[in-house]
Amino acid sequence: MVYLNPVERTLYTLFLNHPEGITSNDLVLHWKELCRIYSKESLFADSEFREDKIESLCAESKTVFYATVSRIKRKFCDAVGNLNAESFIIKKEKGGKYRISSNIILMKGI
Repeated sequence: MVYLNPVERTLYTLFLNHPEGITSNDLVLHWKELCRIYSKESLFADSEFREDKIESLCAESKTVFYATVSRIKRKFCDAVGNLNAESFIIKKEKGGKYRISSNIILMKGI
């Protein structure tokens, strides 16, 4: 089992919902979906706090986005090994889209 924090689960779920991939610049176009997913994943009732988290994830600098993708990758690599993790991690492809290459449907307990 791989434990992802609420922001990581939110981002991972977004990419599971979009197998076609998303560029980092287009992440903000999925604002409402990210907010909806995060509201289910987070224990915080304060909507302003939740929106701040999503704003950080979608920020123009992409620092939080890149760090979150990296943490997700590390957690999967630690859990199943580098080679096996390739099917589960969010990777940047040619053309700049990030996506999860696997068609495997993961259970909620990621």
